[in-house]
Amino acid sequence: MIAVAVLVVSAALVVWIYAGYPLALRLLGLVRPRPRRLAPLELPVTVIVAAHDEVEVIADKVANVLASDYPAELLELIVASDGSEDGTVHAARRAGATRVLDLPRIGKLSALNQAEQVASGEILVFTDADSMFEPGTLRRLVSNFADEQVGGVAANVVRVVEEDGRSVARGEGLYWRYERLLKRLEDRVGSVVSASGQLYAVRRSAFTPSTETAGTDDFLISSQVVRAGGRLAFDERAVVLVATPDEGGTELRRKVRVMNRGLRSAFALGDALLPSRTGLYALEVVFHKILRRFVAFFLVALLASSVVLAARSPAWWTALGPQLAFYGLAATGGLLSRTRWGRLKPLWIPYYFCLANAAAALAVFSLLAGVRFTTWEPVATRHHARGVASRG
Repeated sequence: MIAVAVLVVSAALVVWIYAGYPLALRLLGLVRPRPRRLAPLELPVTVIVAAHDEVEVIADKVANVLASDYPAELLELIVASDGSEDGTVHAARRAGATRVLDLPRIGKLSALNQAEQVASGEILVFTDADSMFEPGTLRRLVSNFADEQVGGVAANVVRVVEEDGRSVARGEGLYWRYERLLKRLEDRVGSVVSASGQLYAVRRSAFTPSTETAGTDDFLISSQVVRAGGRLAFDERAVVLVATPDEGGTELRRKVRVMNRGLRSAFALGDALLPSRTGLYALEVVFHKILRRFVAFFLVALLASSVVLAARSPAWWTALGPQLAFYGLAATGGLLSRTRWGRLKPLWIPYYFCLANAAAALAVFSLLAGVRFTTWEPVATRHHARGVASRG
């Protein structure tokens, strides 16, 4: 029966994406681990911060970078202002940035490309204005480059969630813990799929300017490392703290933009998506970055086939019933997201899961419609990353 086949295939794909893929990485890591060399290393480093209207946080960001225990004579800090009109440029200069580029509105990726052209460091460290890291983080990132195969390093993004954080904030924390697990598993067997823009480092020699301005800068820049034959590592010791947005509507729109640009960046890899070209990395991109964006369609197929089968035989309610209960909890979680009841795990987990997959589906539709997001806006959060109660 076609309905049975659709149900089985859809369920198998969802299970593979969320559980089978990490399990396969785990088993591969036991059979064929790829350790790398770590050693104390002091190389010239340029920290690059792209900022658009970040006057509220840029001084703290500059202070955060300059407070690093990395040798001052080897540390350069460039703030690339992407058309800021709120005093970001003046605040960055007053805070002590080595160099501040007062650029017109050209987009984040173009601003980073401009900063790279004037950078002097052998290692380029990219980080967002609202992301704060510990004093030893730069040393931890640079220590990875003791291994000559390593061309880039992704940091460990820790989402800061308030004790009274709403369901979306809690969902973001859970999402990033899952991402951390995948990066840890991918790093054990080779390269991680990509770095996160909050903090990552690449060798200057591995940096290739990209012209795909509608893609995500972190993916486009960090994936170049693998395309060039190097290894993109993940260092869990290099922690960067990021505040978490907690408004459902705002987060949905943000995710659609990010996922649209992420998919565009993944497809821009071209022949690097072929296992014959990049080996395991190509499969990681497909399973981690591309196929996961289609989960919503698999879930719809699973639900529709379950409805058809349940109409034919009551026995199939064993498949349909749990799905209806899950979506009922998700709907309730959405309705109660602004209340204390919305902080209950049986409500916020289904709600955030559906929110994230709805955003992914919208991102796919927007990509097919030819929508291009070429500009970016800082993520609005209720609090600064520092001094917030708990870490996700």
